[in-house]
Amino acid sequence: MKMNPKDIIGPTSVIVGVCLVITAAVVGTNGLTEAKITELNAQTAEEAKKEVLADADSFSTETITTDKGDVEYYVAANGAGYVFSTSNKGYGGQVGVMTGITAEGEIAGVKVVSHNETPGLGAKSEGTDFTDQYKMQIPEGGVLEVTKTGKTADNQIDAISGATITSRAVTSSVNDAIAAYQQITGGAK
Repeated sequence: MKMNPKDIIGPTSVIVGVCLVITAAVVGTNGLTEAKITELNAQTAEEAKKEVLADADSFSTETITTDKGDVEYYVAANGAGYVFSTSNKGYGGQVGVMTGITAEGEIAGVKVVSHNETPGLGAKSEGTDFTDQYKMQIPEGGVLEVTKTGKTADNQIDAISGATITSRAVTSSVNDAIAAYQQITGGAK
């Protein structure tokens, strides 16, 4: 059986036309929502900064180069301290963390702001049962470590059961924030 070119051109033109209309709709929708998404992301980041350093009034953005690369941080305008935005590889990808450190060298708060960790396991890293462990004076030596057997020292963080990789990612991010803080302030406080 021989195909007539007219039998191919008609349906192909319809499919191409439908694809063009759908593409235009997607581009138009993206154009309409892009500004709102950017605004919401900025608002969420601002709320996270205030959550981890509640005494701050407003922030200016800075960047510092550490041995792990560039670290974005925010300086509280009223001198309350700093908020650091860091990330490390967890079980499901990068785990983004905001860490607030007061001018006196105390970790005021930690918030997991992004992750793709397993629901019910690594996702527990967002909970205050886990993140409140970090609220302390920066330990001697400036390094926190994860333990699976229970906290026996001031610089230890209890791992989330079944999510040690995630616990290490968050702790490494906090350690990166501590290192940046110490570099900015000239050493341990």
